[in-house]
Amino acid sequence: MPGVAPLTTDQPPPSPADPNQVEVDWLDWHLRAAGLLPEAAVESLHCEPMGASVGFLSRMARIVPHYSGPVPVALKSMVLKLETDRPNFREVADRLRAFDREVGFYRQIAPHVATRLPRLYASHAAGGGGWLLMEDLSHLDNGDQVHGMSNSQVKMALKHMAVVHATAWNSETLADYDWLPDDSFWFREDLSDVWPKFREHYQLRIGSAGAALIERVLERDDLLDAAITARPRTLVHGDLRADNLLLGEPGSEDEVLILDWQTATRSLGAIDVAMLIGGSEPPPERAGHYQEIFDSWLVTLSANGVGDYKRDEALRDLRLALLSCLRIPLKVFEELGGPDFKNAREAQLADVFILRHTSAALEFDAASAMP
Repeated sequence: MPGVAPLTTDQPPPSPADPNQVEVDWLDWHLRAAGLLPEAAVESLHCEPMGASVGFLSRMARIVPHYSGPVPVALKSMVLKLETDRPNFREVADRLRAFDREVGFYRQIAPHVATRLPRLYASHAAGGGGWLLMEDLSHLDNGDQVHGMSNSQVKMALKHMAVVHATAWNSETLADYDWLPDDSFWFREDLSDVWPKFREHYQLRIGSAGAALIERVLERDDLLDAAITARPRTLVHGDLRADNLLLGEPGSEDEVLILDWQTATRSLGAIDVAMLIGGSEPPPERAGHYQEIFDSWLVTLSANGVGDYKRDEALRDLRLALLSCLRIPLKVFEELGGPDFKNAREAQLADVFILRHTSAALEFDAASAMP
């Protein structure tokens, strides 16, 4: 895996403060240290802003170097993902240790995963800050939470994720990684104070059964979290949804690629399944296929060495995960300032999270797994 070769003994040049202002000597040093430039050197470069790819916790730019000699095609361009410079988001990143998690994943987990993942060339992490120099995948489309994903795209994403899950399944080594927390999810908190206003504005839209199920989750969240903690542990993405995916040609190696591992955690693998099904696949697209989606994840787990995970156990775990993810609608409603959303996009985001997660929990009979 590129990016894990021993560094040279020389100290690297200072890291860029802006992804659009990268120095030649900095890039040359890190590509050389990673063993990617045995002969050629970086002579010049230019940076192309990636405004559409700016996230809450990072900034990105496409780097196009010019070399003194021939290099592999993959090095003709690359992407730099750099820590945020916005104080409020940096505070969140520091609390999450976002770059520690993402760099840790790419350096210590990804090299052992036998599925398509973005390639890392070099990286640095310091808690919530740092950077990653990565394969240029800007030719692929960004996933869109509001638009959603097709059934085949969801299945492909879960196949990639299942290989990651299988690689780290019940691995004792995961406990040795100081960058990897246990059960650390952005929605896992007491949201009972949000419930009255949420119910007032959404009860008619999610129906009485959906409202009653969310209310039971809030009443029994401690028992639910304890039940999840007692189940098999693996490396979990923690925010698996359309906005964190790249989408390519159907049937190609790059049909779906999973990005943004800054929320990686050790927990129940089925939570990634519940987050993707419940957050990113529109119910009409999912209709008639939800068991098929679950089975494709389970079959991939089995094919990659998880042979003792029975279907009824896995289905119960998915139901537990779907129950846990019913806190996502409330957290999104709170974070986006509902019901007084700032713009149409935020109102649409709230709607898709709320309606999709609720319908998924009802379709899979998640209530039957309530502890």
